[in-house]
Amino acid sequence: MDVTAAIPQRSRADALLEAFHGFRTELDAHYAQRERIVKLSRDVTALSKQLIFALHRIGGGKSKKQVFKEVEGKMTDLRVLFEKLQGEVQGADFWRYQRSVSPGIQEYLEGFTFYYYLQHHSLPTLEEAQASLVPPAPQPAAYASDTASTTSEGSSATKLMGQPAGREPYFRVTVDDYLGGVADLTGELMRLAIASVGKNLSDSLAGGEGGGDFASIDKIGRLVREIKGEMESLAPYTYWLPKKLQVLDQSLGKIENASYNLRIRGAEYKDSPAMLQALARRMAEGGGERRGGDEVEASA
Repeated sequence: MDVTAAIPQRSRADALLEAFHGFRTELDAHYAQRERIVKLSRDVTALSKQLIFALHRIGGGKSKKQVFKEVEGKMTDLRVLFEKLQGEVQGADFWRYQRSVSPGIQEYLEGFTFYYYLQHHSLPTLEEAQASLVPPAPQPAAYASDTASTTSEGSSATKLMGQPAGREPYFRVTVDDYLGGVADLTGELMRLAIASVGKNLSDSLAGGEGGGDFASIDKIGRLVREIKGEMESLAPYTYWLPKKLQVLDQSLGKIENASYNLRIRGAEYKDSPAMLQALARRMAEGGGERRGGDEVEASA
């Protein structure tokens, strides 16, 4: 007797149905995982924007120490989000979902590089940006309390540098994401330069000497020009970079125009407080709108 004849054979339709059930289960898991990752990425983006807005409040009635303390709290919250994200992008899933998290990572890097610049007046390297996502080393309770009582302004970003080896970062920073974050940083540097111009002109109205921000604005302009020069050679190899370079060019034009206004218009309107005040207000509030040389020529 043929034993195999007694075993019921699955039909082709049953086999196909079972296969498609497997595909459905796999796709449902993929979409659920992707949705969780996108939500975490959006949370990272939102919190990173809050970090950037907080940094722009330096000089607006808050000291660096106050602002940096607030920013350190946001950095801690961001590390919590990255720890959650870490569990979703293990192994091959990192590259599978990398484009879903890239916007959030670039926004974080924009905030981190801005934070670093305000402390060190330079750009962090890719390695330093990666080190900012390494889990902090556990500290003994006594050491932690001593550290908390002696925290100086800007200590967080400094402590993030040079983390001991052996601890894996929450998330890998790719070269593309690093370049995207640095390119976006130029917009924050432009706003910083324009705010400095407005404050400088307002100080002149109050009887100050003015001109104290020449060096800082010039330094910002040089850094943005260096970033532009380095990135232009990479544009043919990165599809998204040319668009960011267009925005970078606009930011550089605003920085140069702000420097011009600080020197020329500050001297020209020195005896006309009302016009100088209006110029200071436009420079301080108009950082997001490009008026460029047209505004200067129209007021001449």
